[in-house]
Amino acid sequence: MKSKNLIEESIKLQLEAKAIGLDWIELDKIIDKIREETDELDEAIESKDREHIIEEFGDLFFSLISLSRHLKIDMNELNESANFKFKKRLNKIISEMKKRNIEYAESDEMIEIWKSIKDKS
Repeated sequence: MKSKNLIEESIKLQLEAKAIGLDWIELDKIIDKIREETDELDEAIESKDREHIIEEFGDLFFSLISLSRHLKIDMNELNESANFKFKKRLNKIISEMKKRNIEYAESDEMIEIWKSIKDKS
């Protein structure tokens, strides 16, 4: 079974829309749209309506893909890079937790560890 690249499908749809004039041109307009979609996702989360949350999360994701397309950033490469960066920090956090002789950090302690690791990165 062939895997479907949904990001490429989203870009194809966006380029089809662009061909008829339905596309954000200015980056600041795309970023405004992302902020709007983030606010709508916040509202959906507050409503606790799962279908609405999924719909708004999808709209936000689609807008992020649009921004990546305009910035000529490959989302798959971006995701790979973000995973690599997070994995490095995660390993440092695990190492720090071993130094502190803890297996699980409560929220406040994890925030403190995360900030100290991030500041060193």
